[in-house]
Amino acid sequence: MAPFPVRPYREWPAVRWGRAHAFIVDIGFAGVLVAFSIVVHFHQRSTPLVDFRDPAWWTIALGVTACLPIAWRRSHPIPAVVAAVGFQILLESLRINGPGWLPVYVAIYSVGAHSYGRARLITAVLLTALFVGGGIWIVIDTDELTLIGVAAFLASVAVCFFVGDNMRRRRREISDLAARAETAERERELLASRRVADERTRIARELHDVVAHSVSVMVIQAAAAHRNLDRDRESSETLLVNIEETGRQTMRELRSILGVLRDADDDAPTTVPILGDLDALVTSIPDLDVRLERSGSMDAVPVGVALAAYRVVQEALTNAHRHGGPNVVVEVDVLCGAERVDVTVSDNGRGASTRAAESTGYGLLGMSERAAAFGGTLSAGPRRTGGWRVKATFPMPSAPGVVDLAS
Repeated sequence: MAPFPVRPYREWPAVRWGRAHAFIVDIGFAGVLVAFSIVVHFHQRSTPLVDFRDPAWWTIALGVTACLPIAWRRSHPIPAVVAAVGFQILLESLRINGPGWLPVYVAIYSVGAHSYGRARLITAVLLTALFVGGGIWIVIDTDELTLIGVAAFLASVAVCFFVGDNMRRRRREISDLAARAETAERERELLASRRVADERTRIARELHDVVAHSVSVMVIQAAAAHRNLDRDRESSETLLVNIEETGRQTMRELRSILGVLRDADDDAPTTVPILGDLDALVTSIPDLDVRLERSGSMDAVPVGVALAAYRVVQEALTNAHRHGGPNVVVEVDVLCGAERVDVTVSDNGRGASTRAAESTGYGLLGMSERAAAFGGTLSAGPRRTGGWRVKATFPMPSAPGVVDLAS
């Protein structure tokens, strides 16, 4: 059973920009708190418990200064929280209404989210002792707070810290998961590349698309010569001559292809079949009714593309000969245009079911590899009217010329 697909996590562009420009975002956040502090300061209302000072230039300056540590809440979270707490205590002692405890809450959240190690623990302990001791002193010395109010304040501070700590843990987990996913992706790519390399090595080792056709023809002709050896000696001799010629041609092709696979020097012979040799290929299978149609200029087709197209036709004819059944008619159409070469091989044989059940070779895979090597495509499947069709398309290079066969 295939694993349940997991949709990759994608950040919004604004969030991604904010992570890349954290200091600018924090400056903007501090500016928002400054504006909030000024508005509250000019619209303050004294209460029976607290009589706030009237606005003045220095009270405004203190309220603005109390918000500035938030700009360094991520880069220097511990100094920022110390400064925020110190300024807020100063504002409370001077009866100045400013941003309130908002900068302190934000700074405590930042300690949980962006600080590490021993300094973080010491800061948390000292702030807890300060808030607990200060709250109890205010309850005892004045009537401005109650124990319930102190407990609510301490709870809000603890919530800010633990929310920040949870965000820090989530970021670390996401980072670890991203690293693991990247490692797994690299391993999958290496495994896929290794499998492709192994498959290509196997294809090169077996040379299926080079020898299958010739060997198949030689086996069939040898069997016919053996049956007719006593009854028709002349026909048997003709078949033996054809077998010898086919064997020699196969040996020449093997030497050429093996020389390319072994990175032979430039002086090594590289004579290979091209589209002009399709007539000889068609006549080499006497038991198969092949109708060849060619159009366009074949001289402009690069050698590599011509070889690949020739091999596709060769493999398709071999498959039709093997699996198509008796009285098979094969139509081969080769169109050489200015932009591409189209090769179509269709037959009226037994079709896909028998061919899929009997075929144990790698002909289709070899044809697909040849087409893909030149940026082309290959499709193979049953025809609506019966039989089988193989179609390959090879794009022509921008500059006509000889293409390296090893490519």
